[in-house]
Amino acid sequence: MTVVITVLAVLAAAIVPNLLSEQRSREARQFFAKARNLMVEARSRSIGDGQTRSIRLDDSGGRLVVERVDQESGEATEDRGITLPEGVTGDAFRTLNEESTTAEWVVRFYADGKARGGAISFDTNGRIISLIIENTGQVRKVDGELPATEDETWDAGGYEQRI
Repeated sequence: MTVVITVLAVLAAAIVPNLLSEQRSREARQFFAKARNLMVEARSRSIGDGQTRSIRLDDSGGRLVVERVDQESGEATEDRGITLPEGVTGDAFRTLNEESTTAEWVVRFYADGKARGGAISFDTNGRIISLIIENTGQVRKVDGELPATEDETWDAGGYEQRI
C-alpha cells in the first residue's frame, strides 16, 4: 500500500508542474486574442459613437485598459479592460514610431476609424509577442520583438523606378 502511494505521489509531482505550465501557456494565448479583440472593439466603438478611445497599460494593476475620452473636457473614463495573466508583462512600447515607457504609452482610436499608431510587446516567460496598431486603425499580432519602424512615405510626384 505504501509503495502504491509513493508511486502515485512521484507521478503527481512530475505531472502537476507540466499541467500548470500548460495552463499558463493557454491563458497567455487567450490573453493575446482578447487584447487584440479589445483594441478592434475600441476602434469599432469609436466609429459607432464618435468618441475617441485610448488604450493604455496600467502597470500597477496589471491591466490593459480602454478609456473613453470626452471631447470637450478631455477627461478619460474607463470603458473596458482585461487583466494580464500571470507571467505576462509589458516589455517594449512605441507610440507614433517613437520608443516610450509604460507611463507614456497611449494609443488612441478616433471616430473616423484611424488611430494614433503604436505598438506594445509582451514578455511571456521568455517568449515575446507584439501587438501593432497601424495609423489606419488596423491591429495585428506579431510573434517576436517590435519590428523596426521605417518611414514608408515618399515625395508626391516623385519618380520611383521599379525593376
